[in-house]
Amino acid sequence: MENSNFTEYKFENYDVRGLKLEINFSKSDFIKIKAHEEINIPIENDINESFEPLLFGIDMNLEIINNINDLKGKKMILLDGHHRYEYLKRNNIDKSVEIILISTEDVQILSYPSYLLIEQTKFVEILENYNFSNKVSSKFFVSLDDIKFFNNEIENINELYAFKNLCFRNEYISSVNNDNQPSDKIIIHFTPIQVSEIVDSNTLFPPKSTWITPRL
Repeated sequence: MENSNFTEYKFENYDVRGLKLEINFSKSDFIKIKAHEEINIPIENDINESFEPLLFGIDMNLEIINNINDLKGKKMILLDGHHRYEYLKRNNIDKSVEIILISTEDVQILSYPSYLLIEQTKFVEILENYNFSNKVSSKFFVSLDDIKFFNNEIENINELYAFKNLCFRNEYISSVNNDNQPSDKIIIHFTPIQVSEIVDSNTLFPPKSTWITPRL
């Protein structure tokens, strides 16, 4: 097996236990990796020399993990680093990289914020055309700032995020990021995705669907 040394990882801003280890994904088919988001622009540059750690969650007690063999047959959820992981797998990079492993019980997921690119009245009309209303209540919603529009015809989280993907493709909304933080735009949120919904889903959610903590 690749490097079996596990060391404890301390998060700077979160009271969460992590394990740091190195793993070579080209030689680790004994572990099932579960990604949950599509990537928008794949990494094309050679990043072999400098590679930030990837963050994974696993549904098991970290106290009983002593070496990499304990991960055999387990499913690890990729929480942060989808672009880097896709680059490694696409190019079959024979290289050990650092990962941080945490328990899924310590994972908190919020909706990744987006902002409105079109007039609010137009977007409300689109919501109404897709059976969203602020006069009903259900598990699934789209919020414009603090106003929630629910849809009781949506049966699962995948259907809601399929609508989010439609909004991206039609340029009704755009993702907020650190370099593009609007101050005068209407912020859009969708019902946050649960860890169990990531595990159960057979499809990938749109890019920038989740804001996951802890963060490296």
